[in-house]
Amino acid sequence: MDHRTKGFTLIELLVAIAVLLVLLTLAVPMFTRVTQSTKADTEIGDLQRGLNYARLEAINRGVTTRIRPTAGGSVWTGELAVYDGTGNSANVLRVVPAMSSGATLTLPSGVTSIDFNNLGGLSVPAAAVVMNYVLGTQSRTLSVCLNGRIVLGGNCG
Repeated sequence: MDHRTKGFTLIELLVAIAVLLVLLTLAVPMFTRVTQSTKADTEIGDLQRGLNYARLEAINRGVTTRIRPTAGGSVWTGELAVYDGTGNSANVLRVVPAMSSGATLTLPSGVTSIDFNNLGGLSVPAAAVVMNYVLGTQSRTLSVCLNGRIVLGGNCG
């Protein structure tokens, strides 16, 4: 009579756990990278849409529109607002959501707002604006050219 029990041996169980741990070790960093990449694309896309909206509203309304941090100053990773005219807080047209806490967005020194004139061109500042976004290992570049064109990943050249 055969008295062997059915099931896994200890060796088989340890091999299965080892294979699972190797797969997890490879998958977790990749998942983190994909998550950061997706978040970076979403956040820079939100900023790009906000800038495009400000430009199009300047053209449609025939007035200068401004995009700037709602808190004022140069904290561009926080909530941004699009205003018509000179930036009176009563004239908010759209709000761009804040970026994630680990993100950094650097602009040229002294840029506290970006204004588009009634033709859609950049009126303030008087030079092209290059924004560098970094989240973990992910980085993106967004340029606002003097003619108002907004270029993701390139320059105004």
